[in-house]
Amino acid sequence: MKSIIGWALAAFGVIGFGIEIDKLISGTAENTVSGLIIAAVFILGGLALVRSARRAKLPPELRDAPVMRPALDSRGVERAVLACAQTHGGRVTIAEVAAGTQLSFTEAKEVLEELSRAGACTVDVTENGAFIYEFSGLMPRAASKA
Repeated sequence: MKSIIGWALAAFGVIGFGIEIDKLISGTAENTVSGLIIAAVFILGGLALVRSARRAKLPPELRDAPVMRPALDSRGVERAVLACAQTHGGRVTIAEVAAGTQLSFTEAKEVLEELSRAGACTVDVTENGAFIYEFSGLMPRAASKA
């Protein structure tokens, strides 16, 4: 119910905002600033209600816990990247590392470039211009012939 009321308040605020803008354009604006502020309050209040309703549906341990990720040291970052590469058969893109670890896209790119400079992997560029980092030590070995 909270969610429905929240969306209704937000919609009411958007309509009010539109009416104030229309009055401003037509030149019949009186107390436009007040109207815009009230519309913004309705929008923000409605969205706060929607967010509150969504948080109420979460389990208590997730609802009350702050969203924090533990900081990794440089060794932990390298291990996370190597573990991600191992799960992808020794070949990863920056996006795969960012999605599979706690690293942002920029952090994943920097770590992969450092590993490449250190000789831990090689870089291959696809036809589309995507960088593929190949860790030969993590690639599956071919079965030996008898």
